[in-house]
Amino acid sequence: MGIMFPTFVWYKTTSTSSIWPPLKSALAFSPGSSLSEHLLRQHRRQLHLLAKADFADLSFYERLGSPKHVLAPMVAQSDLAFRLMCEQQYNVDLSYTQMIHASNFIEPNAESFRVNQLDVYQQSIVRDVLFGEKNGGGRNRQILVSLSQGNALDGLTDDDIELSRKNILTALNSEGYGVPMEHGRVKQTIVQIASHEPEIAVKAAYMILERSGSIQSDFTIGAVSPVAAIDLNLGCPQKIARSGNYGSFLHDENPQSAYNVISRLRSELPPEIGVTAKIRLPPTQADAVAGKLGNEARMTLPPTAEERIHRLIDSGVDLITVHGRTRFENKVAVGAADWEAIHRCVQAAKSYSGDMNFPIFANGGIETFEDVCRCIDETGASGVMSSESLLENPGLFKGADSSGEIITPRRVLERQLGYADMYLDYATLFPPIPGSLGTKGGCFNVIRTHLFKFIHRYLEENPDIRASLGDNGVQTIKEARDMVFEIRKRYNQLSDNELFQRKSSKDESSWYRRHRKPGRDTRALQSSLKPVSATRHMTVEERKMEAKQRILKLREARLKKCDIDIAA
Repeated sequence: MGIMFPTFVWYKTTSTSSIWPPLKSALAFSPGSSLSEHLLRQHRRQLHLLAKADFADLSFYERLGSPKHVLAPMVAQSDLAFRLMCEQQYNVDLSYTQMIHASNFIEPNAESFRVNQLDVYQQSIVRDVLFGEKNGGGRNRQILVSLSQGNALDGLTDDDIELSRKNILTALNSEGYGVPMEHGRVKQTIVQIASHEPEIAVKAAYMILERSGSIQSDFTIGAVSPVAAIDLNLGCPQKIARSGNYGSFLHDENPQSAYNVISRLRSELPPEIGVTAKIRLPPTQADAVAGKLGNEARMTLPPTAEERIHRLIDSGVDLITVHGRTRFENKVAVGAADWEAIHRCVQAAKSYSGDMNFPIFANGGIETFEDVCRCIDETGASGVMSSESLLENPGLFKGADSSGEIITPRRVLERQLGYADMYLDYATLFPPIPGSLGTKGGCFNVIRTHLFKFIHRYLEENPDIRASLGDNGVQTIKEARDMVFEIRKRYNQLSDNELFQRKSSKDESSWYRRHRKPGRDTRALQSSLKPVSATRHMTVEERKMEAKQRILKLREARLKKCDIDIAA
């Protein structure tokens, strides 16, 4: 049965120069709602406190709230549902969107691209949906901008949607719908773009600010813009970045173009909107001698990391994220993140800028909360950005696994399935925009990739369920819930001892470690027990299943749906 779209709130852009006027009126606070009045009072109080401080005296990092725990920009994975879940439930202070190609975003006939790539909305809109605010006799149910989202919601009833809302609000430690605004607040976001042309970058940035309602924010009274900053991608190591002249290739091979973009953004964007950059370490002579540069061993080496920091500061950048690897250290070639090099970048930024608090985020080599603490201690960075670890363990920054309690296989099982359940709740209210993953099934493809990360270790032990998720047997949120229920049912039939014997209970079975080997590429690999490999004769059915799994994995890699590179 198809989706009855009139039961949902649709957001539809009407032009590239407006900020969706119909949405503003449709989603304004309702004076008749006690919850709205409560939130409005809280919001005004917050604005009053901000207004009391001299806005000009606050640094960009302070205006962000001095974030320590940061969610990285990730292709088809930094969706609004995931960002909100991590921020509201799991102690993420700041999130980045997925990268947006500036040149594609500004094309006159690219409205569909814009709608399906940018998912930053005014905080009041997101709050109204989160709390189910009444407006015009009905509820603001969900944020929908594409048919792909409707397809992912197929089969859900009104009761299902309200249950997801209740689950989220209950998890925010309050009764019913009386969640304090602080717990349900919507934080600012940094939007990452890719560009090597200053004029195009500035035009795309202004379109992003307009469409998100960021330009209209009244900063004279301390209002908060949905978009905190525009980030330039100078870190993507994928080959497509070379052909597109962006990412780490732009910074390695044509750095002046990168600095020109940043300088132009800083000079033309409003002063309250930050300009940031995410970079990688430059390859060095030592890398060339060690054979780490492959067929580019004779390349002309770029300036040092410290010199890069100097040039970025000269260009007017407000914050820098340093990934502690070069573009040659990626996927199966991933190595240990160089925290010492990040430390040198931090020191270079402080001494060159004259600002002992110049913000640098450290990125790379983070698997556990202990890693987070150790990284800040060793690098002196202002905060830590994580990508792959958060995809599997969104609760990384809560430090729950560092409480001293024994982390049993049962606890890990319930934690991972709990992540899947909570994400599906958020995705029900905020279905992911499809991005580049397909106009028909793109929304659920985003959901699918998240599920693969959350429950990777259990899918490996249940090839039939993995096959169903991988070959489109599961295509809706409702079907995904049934899948999670089935996994929980199977493992609940096991005793704790039986569960302990499973490979899924070993550290090495995690999605994060799929390309990593103990002693080579991460500080956190203090592996406990290695799974015992049992060799035995395989039945015909088992061989068929193994062959099918190989085919599925090849298909997943080809479609880039289930192992999207997050290193940008």
